[in-house]
Amino acid sequence: MIITRIGVPGDRMRIGSRSRRRIVAVLAVAALSATAAVVPVATPAVAVSNTVDDSPRLADPAEDGQKLVVGDSRTVRLLPGAPQVVSYRYELRDVFGTAYDTGSVAAHPDGTADLTWTAIHHEINNLTVRSVSADGTVSARRYIGYEVDGASPQVGYSGGLGWVEPATFVARTRMVNPTEYVVVVNSDHANPLILTPAADGTASFPLLPTVKGSHYISVFARNAAGVQTRTSVTLWSRSNRPHVTSTAFPTKGVGRVWPGTFTFAAGMPDSTTFRYRINSEPTVTVPVGPDGTATVSWTPPAVGSYQLRVDSVASNGTLSSVNEYDFTIENRPLTLDYLYPSSVTTGEVHMLELHGFDLQLQDIVEVIPASGPPVRARNHQTTGPRQQMNVFVDLTGVATGPATVVLHPHNELGYSVTMPMKLQIVPPPAPKATKLPAVSGTVSVGSVVKASTGAWTPAATSYRYQWAANGSAIKGATSASITIPVNLLGKKLTVTVTALLPGHPDGKATSKATSAVAKGKAPKATKKPKVTGTPKVGRKVTASVGTWSPKVDSYRYEWRLNGKVIRGATGKTLKLTSAMRGKTLTVMVIARKAGYTDGKATSAKVTVRR
Repeated sequence: MIITRIGVPGDRMRIGSRSRRRIVAVLAVAALSATAAVVPVATPAVAVSNTVDDSPRLADPAEDGQKLVVGDSRTVRLLPGAPQVVSYRYELRDVFGTAYDTGSVAAHPDGTADLTWTAIHHEINNLTVRSVSADGTVSARRYIGYEVDGASPQVGYSGGLGWVEPATFVARTRMVNPTEYVVVVNSDHANPLILTPAADGTASFPLLPTVKGSHYISVFARNAAGVQTRTSVTLWSRSNRPHVTSTAFPTKGVGRVWPGTFTFAAGMPDSTTFRYRINSEPTVTVPVGPDGTATVSWTPPAVGSYQLRVDSVASNGTLSSVNEYDFTIENRPLTLDYLYPSSVTTGEVHMLELHGFDLQLQDIVEVIPASGPPVRARNHQTTGPRQQMNVFVDLTGVATGPATVVLHPHNELGYSVTMPMKLQIVPPPAPKATKLPAVSGTVSVGSVVKASTGAWTPAATSYRYQWAANGSAIKGATSASITIPVNLLGKKLTVTVTALLPGHPDGKATSKATSAVAKGKAPKATKKPKVTGTPKVGRKVTASVGTWSPKVDSYRYEWRLNGKVIRGATGKTLKLTSAMRGKTLTVMVIARKAGYTDGKATSAKVTVRR
């Protein structure tokens, strides 16, 4: 079997030293296996030629496809495959065999060596090494395949305005420690820009176009050793048309049916006038301000798609290119779904929860009652992803009945959303007695009885009273107290208290009935009766009634002799007889008043004389 070398430089197939060792081993095992499977037969003698692979072994942990960046260096350990190796020869080549670097490195006493090489060109594809023995024998070649990143600079730009303000370009490369960038604009190699990188390895430069068309920006970087990256080419063009911006009507997004503005910025030097038109509206001309801008106001007439076309005119009459600014006007996709609570009382401030979509604090919420003007709510907060809004509404003096809740978006004209359910405005509750009124005092003719108000919720601010006897209202008895007249004798009293609270219906409660009205206390003699006249036999005496409180209606008399009632002696006067001689005489006056117990008082004793 003849073994040939693997990996001759220039081959299209790249195979590293380890891969070649694996292939040689596989071929040897396959040959032995094939030999073992053949039954021995007598064959003529054959001459065998053996070729020994004396190429060096290359120890690189990143062999077979390791990617480097142009300008990077690598160190490869070289191990001898032949005896008495004193040096190694190496070549850096591309896939077509072009050599970019050649040289040699001396071996250590043990035949090894460390080869450090640099990727000086992005097309380097492989490293080829031969060993040289002490007798001058040169070994077969061994090589490792590599891939080199050309690190062409990435170029971006920002800012700039037409042909008026330059754009700022920034170049950056993956090469380590670049020392300069070379910029060539539109193939003007005679006037390159040589830029020194900043601390972060980037380089910035401004460009301002002066003519229409595309501009080619070529950039490469170099390091201190003069190793150069690949060249990147950026195609850039900048129109001299005006620049348009609008917060209210963004070109990417949605504007509302609401007044807004557009700002034009001239992109052509010496612009004096802007000319613009929106859809089929007439063309409008506005002057360019000292800062090169102009701001115009506009209110969308309706939802839909719009295009603003604007150009500028220079002082010499030159026209810029036209900027076609497309934008969309739509109503906000807000919705109202339901309301909580759905019923509230008039005359008070209530918090309402509005549930829906895209609810914002700047929106206007109105409650439109069944009659009367709308009531504007005070927005409090939104919760969740603008799906609930809490508002306060003052319903003082608002009529009862079903009311409509309407939301007017803060950035819309002529657009509103109505809550699908009605808000029921109901009367507030009447005060309710949690403790009944009660009657206090002696329930008898002539006595004063009083009414307590009881306890109420909600608390009342004032009260009215109405007294009744046996359930019938007592005319004129509307105070908190009453002096019981005689005509109520024997009747039971109640008092009805009416609780008053502004904005609320009246609350009413009636006390429990009293016991039947009893007779009043008997009149009392503030001045006692007495017997007047001469108390002699044959004479007449008269009873003086004295003074009574309260004033009485009439009197009766009872005359007594020695303490015993004289039968038939009931008049005011009494004729004294001989049978009365020497005895004591008194008179009892009985004061009578309707509805009262009779009052009684007895005079002082007098003795009947002869």
